Amino acid sequence: MRRSSYLLKLVLLTIVVGTFPVLTLGWYSYHYSSQSVLEQVEESNTQILRQSQLRVEQTLKMVDYSTSQVLSVPSVASAFPLPLGTENRVLIQDIYNILTSIQTFEMGIKDVYLYSLQQDWLITNAGLNDYNDPGLKSMIRGFSGFPQGSVWISGLPAPTQGEGGTVDLKNAIISVKKWPINAANPRGLICVVLSAQQLNQQIDSERQAGSIFIVDRDGRIIADTNNARIGTVVNDVPYISEINKNPEIFGTISGLEGGEKVTVSYRKSAYNGWTYVSVVPTSAFTRQATAIGLTSILVSVGVLAATVLVALVGSRKMYSPVGRMYRTLLEGKEGPDRKKDEFTAISERIEGILTDQSRLRFEIQGQKHQLTELLVRKLMLGEVKGQEIQNRLPYYGQSHAEKWTVMRVLMFQIDRLDPNRFTEKDMDLLLFAISNIAAEIVPEEERLSPVVIQESVVILVGSAAQSEELFKESVFDVASRVQASVKQYLQMETSAGISRSFKEWTDASRGYEESKNALKYRARLGEEAILFIEDVQPDKGKNPVYPKELGDNVLECIKSLDSEGARKALSELMAELWRQDYDHNDYQLALIRLMMDLTKLLQDAGISLHLLQSDSSSFFEDLLKLHTGREIEDWFLSHLIIPGIDLLEERRQAQFTSISQEVKRLIEEAFDTDLTLEKCSARINYHPQYISRVFRQETGVTFTDYLAQYRLEVAKRWLKETELTITDIAEKLKYNNPANFIRYFRKMEGMTPGQYRDKNRGV
Repeated sequence: MRRSSYLLKLVLLTIVVGTFPVLTLGWYSYHYSSQSVLEQVEESNTQILRQSQLRVEQTLKMVDYSTSQVLSVPSVASAFPLPLGTENRVLIQDIYNILTSIQTFEMGIKDVYLYSLQQDWLITNAGLNDYNDPGLKSMIRGFSGFPQGSVWISGLPAPTQGEGGTVDLKNAIISVKKWPINAANPRGLICVVLSAQQLNQQIDSERQAGSIFIVDRDGRIIADTNNARIGTVVNDVPYISEINKNPEIFGTISGLEGGEKVTVSYRKSAYNGWTYVSVVPTSAFTRQATAIGLTSILVSVGVLAATVLVALVGSRKMYSPVGRMYRTLLEGKEGPDRKKDEFTAISERIEGILTDQSRLRFEIQGQKHQLTELLVRKLMLGEVKGQEIQNRLPYYGQSHAEKWTVMRVLMFQIDRLDPNRFTEKDMDLLLFAISNIAAEIVPEEERLSPVVIQESVVILVGSAAQSEELFKESVFDVASRVQASVKQYLQMETSAGISRSFKEWTDASRGYEESKNALKYRARLGEEAILFIEDVQPDKGKNPVYPKELGDNVLECIKSLDSEGARKALSELMAELWRQDYDHNDYQLALIRLMMDLTKLLQDAGISLHLLQSDSSSFFEDLLKLHTGREIEDWFLSHLIIPGIDLLEERRQAQFTSISQEVKRLIEEAFDTDLTLEKCSARINYHPQYISRVFRQETGVTFTDYLAQYRLEVAKRWLKETELTITDIAEKLKYNNPANFIRYFRKMEGMTPGQYRDKNRGV
């Protein structure tokens, strides 16, 4: 064996191996640092842009919702066919008040126009018909030609001149809604005008190095941190053209602006077709990346020199372990193996290791259950194509699913956790247990592997031969048996939501959403429910009715500090809500309205909501997490009503104590005057009867008795400490005559004032 040959090879190999990574590191450091900085900037811009979009669309949706509420008011709807004039002053004033009520500071509404297409009248902030054709009315009448019942309009021309003055709608954003909303020949229109400055405020709150602006469907800038560009058409700008051609709804591209390289992030809104764009120069960030890259190159050169030195000096020492390894591998062996060189022996041993790895890989292929769960999860979330499913099912041992002609998605959720047995930390373990129970009960040929998604157990079930009715009955039977087994083994209640039938694999994501929506109707139908979406989803044509009288009963019971009455009134309100057959979103709106009424009542009473919240989450978030009617009712009682009554009672008790202390102070200061309850009332600004009731409740005696007792104590002190005559004392204490004073003194002390003075003189 020629050791010098291997040593030379080792030196050369060490130099090559050391040189290549070092040189690669120099290039990669610069490239990676530059990319890393740019990616961070792009991610930051994306988040800022998303927040700006959320703020803008939240404002637009609030305006849209307020507009719908105005059109749903009977007086507004009934006014469109009427020829409004002086004889309708009350109705006009009522409509005017309704229009002005939605023009809040938070929404930034500039003006509201209500126009009757039948009678050609217009109500604005200025009143009835202050602006006439061919100005504002003509423009609004043209809006009725839009095919949509509700639409956002931007990019209007120069100001409109009417008899009442100039209406400046240039660059304004207008929400137009027909009444009736989907009618081919509407009777009227309502237009809500937002100024571009309102949108600027929404996007200007996130300041950054570049700029943010909003482009409408026509390529016109309708909001910009740079006001000078509002109204400019930018379709010809290269990066805007690229965004318009790109089918993706959001992303990041590179471009040029003013000869400078910029990073452009965009988001396309599905709500109104607007595009939100953020443009940030990249020069400020690439300088930092360049500095990092140059430093990396210098360090790499130094490392390269050190590598060569180590290769020359350390190769001999590095060879020593190779020799020992060779001797160890062939220890005790004779024959041909002994004549092999070191690296051949090591290579053969490595081949043995690779063989073991291949055997291990073959064993891992048996773990197809986990792969199937991953496929089902992606299928539910719409992340896999139909052809990909067809290709993978046989590979994962799920060939039976290829024969299915009809499928449904079955979703289980825990109704509530028993706080005495479980906590939120146990949720994952419980869902895993439910998944295993479902896998045992549902035949393998009728399902794919159950998966856990967002606190739900989801099962895709299918059938190859059953009719629609039989399949529905079969799914119901499966859900019932799983539900019963969970209750038997885990002692907890669950509900099941079931989607409509579908035939295509790509419809599984729709089925997932339908089963999830079906479970939302638990609030009305109760716990341990099995809900088919086609059975529980109500007619969308119905209008929700909030039981205001029952809601007012709850508020009145809280004001009266009547806990039992509040419980009963809340139960009646919830029962009435669950009795109505509406979409679950309408139920949520009704519950949110009740929550807002309760919080407003407490805030009007001077109670901060921070006193009611035990953690950082909001009441709104907590309410929307609840599933069942009993949970919701218990939440209102435990989080708002009972704590609110307790705080109101504490505040009222504190007020009583304050009033009593003030009355006592007045008695101490003016006991020797003609002090009456009415005079105290005038001093502390409370009604005499209220003061009398509060004082008696706090002290146990009436105002008159307390004043008389206090004067008696003063009289006793004067009798002991002064030489005032009994007549003088009676006069100072405002008795009508000395005889009355003596009579009262004897009644209370058992002796006359003179006897009391003789007895206590000198004491």
